[in-house]
Amino acid sequence: MSTFPPQSPPVRRPQLIDPASTIPLRPGTPEHLARVRAWLLFNANVNAPAAHRLPSYEQLIVSAG
Repeated sequence: MSTFPPQSPPVRRPQLIDPASTIPLRPGTPEHLARVRAWLLFNANVNAPAAHRLPSYEQLIVSAG
């Protein structure tokens, strides 16, 4: 008998596709390009970690007890 837990079968991955063939590549209007640029500069920070906050008094009391 094995000491390791049973493992699931490998995941079947879909075939790779060329992203350039899935969307229409045409130049945008200046307004659209400005909107996309602003979004990328100010809103697309999705990989930033959350701000660290010290635990509140209630959390400290619960975790100490």
